[in-house]
Amino acid sequence: MKILLTNDDGYRSLGIKYLHNALSQYGEIVQAAPIKNMSACSSSLSVHTKVEIKNPSKDFYVIKGTPADCVHIISKGVLKKLPDIVFSGINFGSNLGDDVIYSGTVAGAIEGRNLKYSPISISITSREPKYLSDIDEKLEFILSHIFNKKYRSKNIFNINIPDIPFNKIKGIKYTSLGNRKTSHKPNITSSNQKILASIGPVGTAVKSDKSNDFNAIKSKYISITPLTIDMCDHKKIINRIYKPK
Repeated sequence: MKILLTNDDGYRSLGIKYLHNALSQYGEIVQAAPIKNMSACSSSLSVHTKVEIKNPSKDFYVIKGTPADCVHIISKGVLKKLPDIVFSGINFGSNLGDDVIYSGTVAGAIEGRNLKYSPISISITSREPKYLSDIDEKLEFILSHIFNKKYRSKNIFNINIPDIPFNKIKGIKYTSLGNRKTSHKPNITSSNQKILASIGPVGTAVKSDKSNDFNAIKSKYISITPLTIDMCDHKKIINRIYKPK
């Protein structure tokens, strides 16, 4: 199996190194990651400029662009044959609920949705994880499950790992997306006659009794949420035709 690996934290990140090592027993890996941190870039493609590609070693590409650029350019432009599956991560920081709209990690996986197997994005729910000594065990538990299933749907499987010891994890739970409260206001400042803004922190999770990703993490499960890019609310278009008077 040919695996295309990307992320949004940049090719030097610790997370992608962990995932590369864990995936090595499952197939041939081609890594293509951004040259710098591209968090929260969503599915942005660099359509207004040429993207620089560096190839310092075999099957290793550093891209001056976004995660979506990485997958699009390498899978369809550089490789002679399409990879079988895309993995994106490991992201340090959660991608739960509304986060998936903005996430570069999820976007990297989304760009691989038309390959043979369903793409996978993986995140740890802490920007500074405390429990990485057993990350190999956590990844083996997840990857053995994913490669046993070998999903072929157009879904994107978004995985979040709670930042707790592996022996405290209760299992894997398939979940729906939760929701966050409205994000905090941006911080507006002025300097040298310039107005500067810093994006505010994300909102906290909306309380819910549903089996969503936030609740799974809170209950010490690894969350797997099958995503779709279909954003249409189909209930709103049934039998609704309006004609001019």
